[in-house]
Amino acid sequence: MRIRSAAVVLVVLVSAAARAADPAPPVLRMPGAADKPIDPAALVGKDHSDVRVEESQGDVILYHGLPLLDVLEKNGLESRTMAAQRKLAPGVVLVTARDGYTVAFSIGELLMHRGDPRVYLVPETAQGPLPENQGPVRLIVLGDRTRSSYALAKIEVRYLAENPAERKK
Repeated sequence: MRIRSAAVVLVVLVSAAARAADPAPPVLRMPGAADKPIDPAALVGKDHSDVRVEESQGDVILYHGLPLLDVLEKNGLESRTMAAQRKLAPGVVLVTARDGYTVAFSIGELLMHRGDPRVYLVPETAQGPLPENQGPVRLIVLGDRTRSSYALAKIEVRYLAENPAERKK
């Protein structure tokens, strides 16, 4: 009986350790909103995109995910009106990996490519979830390997200035 109890306790501890070792999903920080974890499963729903990336060795990998702008808009970033775009003009998005590597995008850069996105958050390839050292979510920037990052920890929207309200004529 003691051996059986010890075995059960061991299984529970190993399970808990495995869950604790899983990397946490990245956190989204938007001005005026509470921090929110980005659920990797939410990036591969019915609206996901297929993102083809040619690696330096010539291999092509098919990832599944969503454009970064879509994720920001689904989480409250208003960008469809002229007043919203005036507010967003001095806005940037900082994306930080678990190792501290940080890249930046202007929100205008993301808006400019709304119809043909270049920046994606992806949690999986066509073969399945990302390896632990790359996931649970990575950033892919088509045509810019330097800003493509693995193992995201934080995505933060910041404003570098505040534009005055639109003047009435």
